[in-house]
Amino acid sequence: MLQQFLGHFTYAALFAVLVGAGLGLPFPEEATQLTAGFLAHQGLLSFWPALAVTYAGIVVGDLLLYRLGRRHGARFLASRRIARYFTPERRRWVERHFASHDFLTIAVARHASGFRLPVFATAGAMGVPLRTFLLADGLSALLSVPLVVSLGYLFASQLEQVKKHLREAELLGLLLIAAFAAATVLVKWRRRRAARAAAQARAEEPP
Repeated sequence: MLQQFLGHFTYAALFAVLVGAGLGLPFPEEATQLTAGFLAHQGLLSFWPALAVTYAGIVVGDLLLYRLGRRHGARFLASRRIARYFTPERRRWVERHFASHDFLTIAVARHASGFRLPVFATAGAMGVPLRTFLLADGLSALLSVPLVVSLGYLFASQLEQVKKHLREAELLGLLLIAAFAAATVLVKWRRRRAARAAAQARAEEPP
């Protein structure tokens, strides 16, 4: 159905579906990107315009979600649909990360479909600067969108297998990013502890 819809209405449908996915409508974002590449392989779309429209649809959808969080933050995050999987504990965890790692939190959430919607809305609700949000989200999408669309184009005959491996790759990427973030936090913590120990040692030196 997705292939037929995008194949019939082409670029306008591709943009609309991805914007809707960014706002939380039940459209599969990764599958839509793969389908854009597939349709380009079939000649129903041109590759570079399809890539540009895919990127624009994703970023615009994310931006609208951020703006919703900015304008209706508390009410939006308390809605039944969001609260169902964005528990108070998860929300506190995300807010702590925003306090010190807002750029990294947004960049990681772009690749975590289950957290993308509440994290981006939280970014708006917490007043993360628009420039920071756009830079983090735009750069993160710039890394993933060309890759996913190209996979749909190059492996059009094996689309289902690509979808399966893409989910596995997404999980692996998230684990690597989480490990990097944890290592960064650990290094900063050790530096702060060393600085405190050095300051204490200087304070205890005899005059």
